[in-house]
Parts: sequence; structure tokens; C-alpha cells
Amino acid sequence: MNEASSRVYRPELDLLRFGAFLLVFLHHALPHSSADYRIPGQAAMLLSGIARAGALGVDLFFALSAYLITELLLREQRSRGAIDIRAFYIRRILRIWPLYYFALLILVPAMSLLPEEHMPWSYSLAFALFGGNWACAAWGYPPSSFALLWSVSIEEQFYIAWPWIMRMSGRLGAGSLRLIACGMLAIATVTRIVLVIRDVHHPGIWCNTLARLDPIAGGALLACFLNGAVPRHSARSRSLWIGLGGILLVGAGSLGGNEGWPVLITYPLAAAASVAVIVGTLGSRVRAGAYLGKISYGLYVFHAAAIRIVPSPILALPLTMAIAAVSYRYLESPFLRLKERYTLF
Repeated sequence: MNEASSRVYRPELDLLRFGAFLLVFLHHALPHSSADYRIPGQAAMLLSGIARAGALGVDLFFALSAYLITELLLREQRSRGAIDIRAFYIRRILRIWPLYYFALLILVPAMSLLPEEHMPWSYSLAFALFGGNWACAAWGYPPSSFALLWSVSIEEQFYIAWPWIMRMSGRLGAGSLRLIACGMLAIATVTRIVLVIRDVHHPGIWCNTLARLDPIAGGALLACFLNGAVPRHSARSRSLWIGLGGILLVGAGSLGGNEGWPVLITYPLAAAASVAVIVGTLGSRVRAGAYLGKISYGLYVFHAAAIRIVPSPILALPLTMAIAAVSYRYLESPFLRLKERYTLF
């Protein structure tokens, strides 16, 4: 059963945001081959499997964003009869742009002082215009710790298009948004098939917006299905949902590879895993890790640079947390307070 909720902010999802970051961190910080671990074989296989599957934490970020944004805009449509696209854009700009452009304009040049760290101007321009993922898909990753901003480019493209799509769906009638989201799943599948047939290599599929629509569509469909409600779980059902998500995530990670025919299975599995974990987490009273979820944007942006400076994961993780905390306090928070003026729910 579901229970209505008047809040869009879901504190229980903050821990999930941190979990998504931690997956990506482990992917970048740990070896991907069990042979690189000096521990017993099964433990080495487990750690290497987690490291490989950690890349799929990006899918969890995508699904979370799509769910929350769709939920917010659906509420606005219901309460006001229309979406204020200008206010939506202002909210997204105040949340994303300050740290994003600080990284591009200040941190990228600073990191280029290190050996083998460089962001070519063509990539810098693409990232500045939120097309960094397309540059990575076409040319490969640049030798920069901030190449990971490709995922922010995809999210920004979603933010630009989605309120217009939802406004149009509101005029088309009930159920149209679900059909659009299902169409996005079809587009993603067809795109991957075409790219695989054309023998496109990594990261040509991984960073292609059209090929990465599964978790975004999944998050949007979840918001449509719940329609403002929060699942009421027993301890058993909550564990089953989260466990299912974990199994699907491990399964997707074990298939491995970001190119070739496996992507036709791994990408939908990762999206399904993300949605399952969100369903299992919604309504939880667990508030531990809420602060880490609030600073998860900074954690994601800074972690690769921290690993580059301090290669040890044991040291790089607290360094990342410290930098993200400072960023949240002094760089992001002033803009977040301004953002509250445009927040409806």
C-alpha cells in the first residue's frame, strides 16, 4: 500500500545518494582484476566485482534525479495547473552550475599542473556547453580527473528537456507521460543495438545520452506510478526490494563490459536495480548518512582528483569528504539558500 506525502524532499534518499557515490568511488579507487589483490581468492573476486559494478552507481544517480524531478513537476502540475519552467531552470542552475563551473574554470587548470593531467580545449568547450558526454562518446575520455563530469552533462540535458516534455504530456492527457517514458526505453534499446552493430567502442555507448535513457525513464515511470505516494513497506518487503536491486546490480556488473552485445542486458539490469533500490528505500525512517547525501554532488565531482592526488583509497575517501564539506559550506550553500526562493514544495 501507499501513503500520501506532502513533501518532495525525501531524507531517506540522502543515504542512497551517498551509496551511489560510494559505488562510483570504489570503481575508480579499487583494482578491477582479482589478480591485483593480495588476499584470498574469493575475497579478491568479491572486491574486484564490486569495483567493476561500481560504475553503475551513475545509473542510480540518474534514476534518483529523474524520480525526484518528475515527482516535483507532477505536484506542480496538480497544484498550479502548469509548470513554471523559468523557476525550474533557476533552481537547477543554482544547484548545479556553481560547483560545475568552479570545477571547469578553476580546478581543471589547477590539476593540469600535474603530469599526464590535461583537458584539451575542445573538451573544455563541450563540457562548458553541457555536451561533455558527447565529446567523450566521440573522442574518448580526456586525460583529466574531471572527465567524470560527462554524467552531469547528461543530467543537464534531461533538465533542459524534461519540463517541456511534461508540459506537453499534461496537455495530451493522463497516461501520456508513461507512454513517453516507455518510448525512451525503446529509444535506448534501439540506439544500443545500432551502436553495437556499428562496433562502437567504449565510451561511445556508455556516454551516449540516447543509449543511457533507461534509468531516467525508470525513475520517471516510478514517479508516475506512485503519483505522489510513498510505499508502505514491512521490514521483509523493504529487504526484498533492496536485495533484488543488489542482486540485479551484481548481475549487471558481473556481465561486465561497456561495449558489444552485453550492453543490451547490463544497461536495463542496472536501471531496474536502481529503481528497485529506490522503491525499497522510500519511506524508510533511517536518517543516518543524510549529511553525506547532501554533499554527494561535491563528493562525486572531487573524488577522482582526490584519488589522483592520494592514490590510497583509505586516504582518498576522507580527503574527498573534507573537500566536499568545505565546498558545500562555502560554495554551494549560498546558492542553495537563494534557490529556496524558487522552491514550491
